[in-house]
Amino acid sequence: MTADLHCDTISEIYRKKLTLKENNLMIDIKKLKNSNVILQCFAMFTCISDISAPYKYVNSLIDLYEEEIKKNQSEIDFAKSYDDILKNIDNKKISAFLTIEEGEAIEGSIEKLENFYKRGVRMMTLTWNFENSIGFGNKRITENGEFVRYVPDLDNGLKPFGFEVVEKMEELGMIIDVSHLSDAGIYDIIDMAKKPFVASHSNARAVCNHVRNLTDEMIKKMADRGCIAGLNFYPEFLSGDFSNREKKAYIEDAVEMLKYMVKVGGGEFAALGSDYDGFDGTLEWKDASGTESLIDAMEREGFSQSLIENITYKNALRVIKEVVK
Repeated sequence: MTADLHCDTISEIYRKKLTLKENNLMIDIKKLKNSNVILQCFAMFTCISDISAPYKYVNSLIDLYEEEIKKNQSEIDFAKSYDDILKNIDNKKISAFLTIEEGEAIEGSIEKLENFYKRGVRMMTLTWNFENSIGFGNKRITENGEFVRYVPDLDNGLKPFGFEVVEKMEELGMIIDVSHLSDAGIYDIIDMAKKPFVASHSNARAVCNHVRNLTDEMIKKMADRGCIAGLNFYPEFLSGDFSNREKKAYIEDAVEMLKYMVKVGGGEFAALGSDYDGFDGTLEWKDASGTESLIDAMEREGFSQSLIENITYKNALRVIKEVVK
């Protein structure tokens, strides 16, 4: 069984006018069933540099998400709590878990955050790649007006409103997601959060030196708090070296990243956060229908069965059980 903390499939379905049942994306229901997925977190993604009314836009995405789940309820159903997930497992259904990627979807309003909770949102990334009313992402370096790279931002974290948002999310029972947040912002969350939080799709920076990945210190501090991080399949977050090979996600790189995340954070830290349909690039296992090939690789590398179960679904379910109301 597998649980995936992050994908951008609904945004792609919305943009390309596809269906969740079967499509040419990395995720559809057929592919999820093929890999025995029990929980798929569907992120409602918005890019605030392109969308002028993110609250309205994300609500439109949720409308589509609800329509697609309802059309396929014999195979997939809504999950707004841990008990919902257990019920869906009993009924042999995939659980669809609603999340938001880019906290500016709430447009600086606690009331809009509460409205999203009422619609079923149970996890939200506080930022994406831009500063917003909640806080900062890592620094974007540009040359002659063109984006060049990101560098860590150790100075700019949560804004005053961001601290309000974190408090309200914990009060409501929404999972705080620090993927895309600046280094300073992650440390703000580490210092103030009372419940476990997640980096839904982030890897280890020591293995692949990208600011979207977590430092060893972050991993250790998060693990001490019962937090988790989902392995991101984006090639550039898995490996920094493609000098002698095609740039794609390799099973070997994914397993090595998991080994390191477990080594630093322990067996209850690592989870899966594929980022399917959220990046350009190819995968050695092609799409969600091949996710179980990672399990086969972990077994070959000597991962114990209990550790594999923790990584593939138990760690994710534990956090949901502890945080979501």
